[in-house]
Amino acid sequence: MRFSQHFKGLEAFYAMLIGQLISTIGSGMTRFGLGVWVLSETGNTTDYTTMLFFAVFPAGIGSLFSGPFIDRWDRKKVMIFANIIASLSTLLIVILYFMDILLIWHLYIALSVNGIANAFISPSLQSSTRLLVPKNQLNKASGLAQLLRPMETIIAPGLAGFIVGVFGLGVIFIIDFVTFVVSVSLLLMTIIPLPKRSDDFSGKMNFWSEFISGIRYIKERPAFIFLMVLFTVTMFLLPGMAYSLVTPMVLSFQTERVLGLILSAYGLGSIIGGVLLTLWSETRSRMSGILTAMTFSGIAAIIIGLWENPWTIGFGFFLTGMSFIFVIGLNRVIWQIKSAPEVQGRIFSLMTTLGVAGQALGILAAGPLVSRVFGPMLETGGKLTNSVGLLIGVGPSRGMALLFILLGFLVLGIVLISSVIPSFRNLESHIPDYDAINPNTNGL
Repeated sequence: MRFSQHFKGLEAFYAMLIGQLISTIGSGMTRFGLGVWVLSETGNTTDYTTMLFFAVFPAGIGSLFSGPFIDRWDRKKVMIFANIIASLSTLLIVILYFMDILLIWHLYIALSVNGIANAFISPSLQSSTRLLVPKNQLNKASGLAQLLRPMETIIAPGLAGFIVGVFGLGVIFIIDFVTFVVSVSLLLMTIIPLPKRSDDFSGKMNFWSEFISGIRYIKERPAFIFLMVLFTVTMFLLPGMAYSLVTPMVLSFQTERVLGLILSAYGLGSIIGGVLLTLWSETRSRMSGILTAMTFSGIAAIIIGLWENPWTIGFGFFLTGMSFIFVIGLNRVIWQIKSAPEVQGRIFSLMTTLGVAGQALGILAAGPLVSRVFGPMLETGGKLTNSVGLLIGVGPSRGMALLFILLGFLVLGIVLISSVIPSFRNLESHIPDYDAINPNTNGL
């Protein structure tokens, strides 16, 4: 392949996905290695969850402001520049590590910079999809895009666990940098068309005016507001509070190798879910699919918490991965089909902000809740030892397990409420497809 070769349309979409997959695996290996390093250095769950907080929350803050720039600027250049900034934050960690002066607060700074850079990468990729992929292939494209994270989850933990154990954390950093080079090289070979602009883009950029116009676009469509609220609450409960606890919960009674296999089970389930999503019929209700997938995610959280057994936890995370991919993927397709391409940078940036904020707040709440509330209740002699403890057991991991169970029931309750309210259940019918309103504005 010549470096001067350029990809267009679907080829460009696939090239970007491959590049992001490679980069995501490298970043996932780094996150896994840093997580193990923090737990080995401090042994403190709160330190670990605080690290996760700084890994995701700055991305939410950055996404709040990145949308107007993404809609105005060349999205390809945005992704390239943001990838460079993210790689520099990793380089900072590498230097400090090899100088043997790496401290936890250094991670907080580097992860914050990385998160802000990612606030431009993810929305740019999502908002570019509609410009590269025909409408009748968006479900397939969304399914393929959703494979990025599970491929990382199934490959990165196991590979990183082996490399850290044999070669040390430094090799992980080197691999991460190489994956960055590959990702940027593929981006340089893609052509992403600019969306058709309205008169709002004819003059000099007015950040606040364009930011507010994006908010107004959503406020004028109540169904969009509900979809955003549902998405945010789900991210708070599951990826935020629940999934952030899997590493300390498993490591409290198993090894890093078992943890890597359990995380890989999540990735395997997500891959299967992503493949199934590519087969989702364009005529089927996406909202019904989201609520069904949330039901399975809630059941999976309960299964994870009931038994201190790596097999049942692994099965629960497999089921979680397979179902949650539909929650994210179908939600994304609804936005891509129902909204105007010229505002999708702002929409997906706001979605990223709400999702990351929900997840970050969940992570921030999970550590103290376990350390100060649920953990002591299910230690030997705790308040729930002779009640709940008889059902799920007593020990260091059982407080986290109880939180998993409670969160699972909360998700099932949200699904029940959403299902019995027709305006929620039939949300898609309240907003026509954008192409149906503007048949000559396809953006392809």
